[in-house]
Amino acid sequence: MLFMLVLGIQLIRDYNRSHRTYTFWWAVSFWFGFLAAITDFISYFMHGWNIWQYRLYLFSAATLVAYMGAGTVYLFSKRVGRIYVMVMSLIALAMLVTLAVTPVAHIATMPAGEKAQGFVPAQIGLYFALLSGIGALAVFIGAIYSYLRSKLVFNLWIALGALLFSIGGTVGDATHIYEMFYLFQTLGAIVLYYGIYTSYKKI
Repeated sequence: MLFMLVLGIQLIRDYNRSHRTYTFWWAVSFWFGFLAAITDFISYFMHGWNIWQYRLYLFSAATLVAYMGAGTVYLFSKRVGRIYVMVMSLIALAMLVTLAVTPVAHIATMPAGEKAQGFVPAQIGLYFALLSGIGALAVFIGAIYSYLRSKLVFNLWIALGALLFSIGGTVGDATHIYEMFYLFQTLGAIVLYYGIYTSYKKI
């Protein structure tokens, strides 16, 4: 949880020095990651969710991936990056408005933590899938594309970090060890940051 906040602060410091736009969007992504992690932690501490906490969790969990993708897209094209950010921001705004007005059934009986994603209302699920799905593809495919163009190895670290970050929930569901979700999220964040850090020396 604090790890995501620290990385976000470090990245915004790097942005203030370098003014590289991709660094800014990666910082935004880690800040949303911190919000998702802290609301998730509170759900365990309080043994459940309240409605606004759950809404903030869903929004943060979706947008952290979307804006992580923005950083990667900006690596290879500022023009495409601007279009990507505009589209993702419009989807995020639509999700935020829908979250604010959509009732969430069974809030009192939802399981704490990441498993609560299985209770996403249908009206919100589409936005969640678009933001997180497109974002994950943008990070992974964008990093691979950047590597094929530049042959710079840091892109492969970013792709690996995105993959680890994305499969945590699947591994947790498959093994019924839900702590695997948090392990893979942490490993993914570390590998992503390593790729981002080494990129400064190459670009």
